[in-house]
Amino acid sequence: MLKLDFDKKKFTCKFDYCIGKATDLADPSLHVKSQDYKRRVSGAMKALSAEDAFKLPKAKGYFVSRKYDGENAMVFFDGAKIISVNPGGTVRVGLPCFDEAAELLKKAKVKSCILGAEIYVKEDATGAHPVQQVVRVLRSPPSKEQLEKLGLAVFDVIEADEETVTSAAKVFELLKKWFGKGKRVHAVEHEKTDSVDKVMERFTEWVVGEGAEGVVVRHDQAGFYKIKLRHNLDVAVIGYSEGQDNRKGLMHDLLVAVMRSDGTFQEFTRVGGGFTEDERKTIASDLKKRIVPSDYVAVNNDYVAYEMIKPGPVIEISCLDMIAERARGGPVKRMVLDWDGKRYSAVTRMPLVSVISPQYIRMRDDKEAVVDDVNIRQVSELVQVPEAEKSAHADDDPASEILERTVYTKVMKGNKMVRKLLLWKTNKKDRTDFPGYVVYLTDFSPNRQNPLERDIKISNDEKTARKLFDQLAEKNFISGWEKVT
Repeated sequence: MLKLDFDKKKFTCKFDYCIGKATDLADPSLHVKSQDYKRRVSGAMKALSAEDAFKLPKAKGYFVSRKYDGENAMVFFDGAKIISVNPGGTVRVGLPCFDEAAELLKKAKVKSCILGAEIYVKEDATGAHPVQQVVRVLRSPPSKEQLEKLGLAVFDVIEADEETVTSAAKVFELLKKWFGKGKRVHAVEHEKTDSVDKVMERFTEWVVGEGAEGVVVRHDQAGFYKIKLRHNLDVAVIGYSEGQDNRKGLMHDLLVAVMRSDGTFQEFTRVGGGFTEDERKTIASDLKKRIVPSDYVAVNNDYVAYEMIKPGPVIEISCLDMIAERARGGPVKRMVLDWDGKRYSAVTRMPLVSVISPQYIRMRDDKEAVVDDVNIRQVSELVQVPEAEKSAHADDDPASEILERTVYTKVMKGNKMVRKLLLWKTNKKDRTDFPGYVVYLTDFSPNRQNPLERDIKISNDEKTARKLFDQLAEKNFISGWEKVT
C-alpha cells in the first residue's frame, strides 16, 4: 500500500498548496519510482520528426495522443489524497486539480494508483511557451485563482490497485472511466487509429493547426514514439575534429555553442550529420587556419579531442528536441567558456539542454559569433532553462588562478602527441565542494584506442599540490618529449 505521509513543517505552503523535497517524504522510494519511470519511458520512446513519420511500423491499433506543454509528474493516490513527485525530487500537494482527481478516483472506488501526468495551464494560456507560465505558478503562485487555472492531463496508468498496467488500450479505458467527467483533470486528448496517415492527420491538426508541443504514438507491440516539429537555431562553431585513417583531412564533427548575455560561450552540442563530403573537406581546411589554444579540452563521442578555433563562424542547425532535465532529475549542465581574444578558459558548468538529433543545415555567412546572433534565448524561449539570464561570473567566489602551466609535445609515426600539466589555485577552499588546489594532466595521443587520458590530483595545501605537480612532471615529461615555450 502506498504511504504518502510527509513532514509538512519542512514544506513551503501557500493557498493550501505545498511544495517540498522527496527527502522529506515518509517513503523516499516514491522519488526512485518517478526517476525509474522517466528513465524507462525515455529509453523506450523513439523521437521522430514529422518528415520521418513514415518510419512508424505498419500496424493497427495505434493510440495517438496530444503532447501537453507543462511539467511532467508522477501522481500517487493512496485512496484518500494525491501527491506528485517529479524526477528532480520536487513534491507537490494540494493543487485544485489534484483535489478533483482524488474525488473522482474515490467515486470510481479506486483503492490506489500511480499515474503519469502533465501539469499544464488549462485556462487563459498566453504566449508561445505556456510551460514557463506553469513553472512560475508552481514555483510561487501569485493567487489561488492562478492555481485553479492549472489542469492535469493524465497520459498513463502505471499501477491500479497495486497491479501493473501495460496495455495501452487498458490505460485509456481506465482514464476514460475515471476522469471522463473531470473539469480540471482529464485523460490526454487521444484517438485510436489503424494507419500512419491518420496519425499524421492528428499531428497536423494538433501540432501544426493548434500549436501543441507534439504527439505521442503508442502501440503494445510496435513501440512508443514521439513526433515533433524540428527546431532551427543559429550557433557558434568553437571547435572541430578530423576523421581518422581514410577520413583524415575531412571534418568529422563540430563543437558548437550559444552565447550568454555576459559574452561567454556555453557548449551546446556536437554536430556531425547533414554535411556533404565537399563541405567536410572545405570546413576542415577553413577551420584549420583558426586553431587557438585552450585551457579546456573537449572530446567527441569517439574520444577525439576537438581543435578549438577562434570564434567567428556561425552555422544553422536543426534538432528534433531539447531536454533540460536528466533522466534521474536535475538540470543538464554544460561548460561555459571565456574567450579573451587569444585562448579559451573554463568558467563553470551551468544548466542548458541535451540536444536530440542535431543536423547541419547551412553556414550563416550573414551572422557572427556575437551575443545578438547566437544568443541562449533561442533555447530558453523553447525550453525552460534555469539561470539562462544569469551571468556565468555572478558567483561571489574569486576566480581560480593558474600557478603552473607546462606543455610538452612528441611526434611518433607522423602524429603529434601532447601532454599538458596545470596547477591552479581554486580560491574556493572554504567551500565544501571545492579543493584548494588542483593538479590536472591531459595526455592526448591519436594512436591510442582512447586518445585523450586525464589524471587529476587535489589538495588543500599548496606545498603538497606543488609536490604532486613535480611528481607528475617527472613521470610524464621524459626522454623524447620537447617543452613548448
